[in-house]
Amino acid sequence: MSVVAAPMPGDAESLRFKAAFERGEAHFQKGDFGAAIASFKEADRARVTPEVAYDLAKCFEKLGDEPYTTFYYRLYMRRAPNAPDTLDVAEKVGTTIARVESEGQGFLELDAPRANAITLLGHRYPEPPVARFLPPGDYEITAEFPSGVKKMSVQIRTGKTTSVSFEPLAPPMVPLENALTAEAVASGADAAPGTGPSKLRVGSYVVAGVGLAAVITGIALGVSSAADAASAKNRNQSISQAQAFADSANGKAVGANLLYGVGGAAVAGGVVMFIFSMPEPGMKPAGGAK
Repeated sequence: MSVVAAPMPGDAESLRFKAAFERGEAHFQKGDFGAAIASFKEADRARVTPEVAYDLAKCFEKLGDEPYTTFYYRLYMRRAPNAPDTLDVAEKVGTTIARVESEGQGFLELDAPRANAITLLGHRYPEPPVARFLPPGDYEITAEFPSGVKKMSVQIRTGKTTSVSFEPLAPPMVPLENALTAEAVASGADAAPGTGPSKLRVGSYVVAGVGLAAVITGIALGVSSAADAASAKNRNQSISQAQAFADSANGKAVGANLLYGVGGAAVAGGVVMFIFSMPEPGMKPAGGAK
């Protein structure tokens, strides 16, 4: 009689993740984005990875659902703050938030992984998360858990992101390649390093600092260029001297404009990184969570 090895702890979750993830990819390729979302959410419940958050964002983006697209892109950045495309994703999200601010609204993102349903503004969401663009004001949110109902009051502010979680302890995240490998799960090699948004925040300081330095240097060059231009107009000098001042003024002006552009872009990028490195919780107790 042959002996069959018992599956190691974690193998079942890894297999569920692999099956759900592959179904999601297949549905996405066929353009069935609703089915892809359902499969990717199932995969995310089995294993938390940055890739699934990104795939969910792409699905909602295809469907034209901006609030959920923004939610999952932000989730992707939190899960993979050092990914090579983080700045591109941050710029995309920042553009959306800026437009929402111009429309006098704020952004609410809410998650409660173990809740059976969420109710907001009389609408019952059959499962979390909830992502909405809302006018500023106070809102009461109700979450239905197996243990009972919990309520929380949140404040939405124009142009701000309010992040709410009824369960702040998130499950451990694993890289995609480890999530697909049962042996890695069994050996305990799938735990992701404790990276967090703090690294993105440090990066925002560096990028913004470099940009500010470039802008300041550009201002200095601009002032010097203006002085040389004024000297070039002085009639008490030779033509060659005037031409030299004019050439110097033009060169400094070009350098100043270049530094303005590069520095301004860097400062803007640093601000966007700063915003998304540590979103405001925006929670205020209304008699406390019940």
